[in-house]
Amino acid sequence: MQAKRADSAPATDDQATNTPDSAKGPLESICLSCGKRLPAIQRACPDCPSALLRADYPVKPFQPTNHPGIFRFADFLPPTGTHDTKIGPCVYRSDALAAKLGLANLHIAYNGYAPEKGAWNLTASFKDFEALPTLLFLREHGINAVSLASAGNTARAFAYAGALLGFNVHIVIPEALLPRLWIPTPTKPALALDCVHVTAVADSRDYFKAIELNQLIVREFGLTDEGGARNIARRDGMGTAVLEHARLTGELPRHYFQAVGSGTGGIAAWEASLRLIATGEFGAGVPQLHLAQNAPFAPIHDAWTHGKTIHPNADIDDQLRRIDEISAAVLANRNPPYGLVGGVRDALHETDGRTYAVSNAEAAFAQAMFEEAEGIPIGPEAGVALGALRQALEHNALDPNESILLHVTGGGESLLRRDYDLMQLEPTLRIAPKKVTPARPRPPPRPLPSLAQLSTSAARPGDEPAQATAKS
Repeated sequence: MQAKRADSAPATDDQATNTPDSAKGPLESICLSCGKRLPAIQRACPDCPSALLRADYPVKPFQPTNHPGIFRFADFLPPTGTHDTKIGPCVYRSDALAAKLGLANLHIAYNGYAPEKGAWNLTASFKDFEALPTLLFLREHGINAVSLASAGNTARAFAYAGALLGFNVHIVIPEALLPRLWIPTPTKPALALDCVHVTAVADSRDYFKAIELNQLIVREFGLTDEGGARNIARRDGMGTAVLEHARLTGELPRHYFQAVGSGTGGIAAWEASLRLIATGEFGAGVPQLHLAQNAPFAPIHDAWTHGKTIHPNADIDDQLRRIDEISAAVLANRNPPYGLVGGVRDALHETDGRTYAVSNAEAAFAQAMFEEAEGIPIGPEAGVALGALRQALEHNALDPNESILLHVTGGGESLLRRDYDLMQLEPTLRIAPKKVTPARPRPPPRPLPSLAQLSTSAARPGDEPAQATAKS
């Protein structure tokens, strides 16, 4: 933890959760396969397990509020309540980077931490947009504990939001990515750090293994799974970057660039655009999605551009070798929601989208170019997004006079360390992936108030859960 005077960090305003809006009625979702209407808290259609659900918000004029953060778009977010926070999308028109690239109309969604630009995401990534709406929405439905797998950025965002709201968050993360798991410790408000529980997949950097272990923990202990791409609050929170562009410019961008691991951010941008078009205020054309991955691990790019099938469990050693080679580790997802109805493939198809594979060298060059031009740092995943934009220009894949939104999904960690003490989160438990094995089902699941209890029980010789054998 970095030493810093207690009064050296800027105070945050993340202190109050506002009462629900009584004018906002019960939200429903629609199955994108059969059209069935379901309660929005439900994650999947019982008849269509291979389809996503989409939140069905009432169509009304686009009228963002004067809220300083993400909840200015409360009409397009699932919770009925809001939270007083500066965390929210930051979009600005670029002059310097646009000039370097020869672009006439470039906007940057800088969704890391850079107060100088108005970006206040306190875990330095756009994942903050997912966490607060998700936890508030769950709490409104009587749920006060959630479990999730993460490659780092999502874990930070949910850990900080859980500590902020006093909401129990159980995180499963590959051990090699633990250095990415930290949260800021502002002088106010006080954080409920005992609400955050971490389990590490020992000797691993494989995000898919973390997903598998999280699913096993959810089944065994009856926790609520955060939901990943099936979580509408998560998708709609990410989509606010497009809403902010519309608020500032009065239009949708013609092109949308983002680096992706699961591709859920691309789905979110597409869905947000559809909602804006439905208001009748933004024409009929959706932005063309340009989704970038970090070569040599680029399963979405390989599937969309080269027609390869995604097999998450095929030749795992080779997949892990390629994951080890990429600089943007948060983009490594062996099982993205590509083929689901309403998933990544459909988003690319409906937007005439393109995908890119960007090398580490191209990403590093783009990072340096961005910081030189805009004066603020970006993470390697954002370097991948800018690298894709440079590739598109080199191959004449777009008109440089058309409007472009470049989504910088993370950056400014050095600025965050300048302004805040950062607390490294340590795991309560380390579990070797080969020592976690499924066993016969045993209803009903027993509750797990805290993974600290799991750690204590796992340490006793011969004490093994009925559905999982956990040995650190």
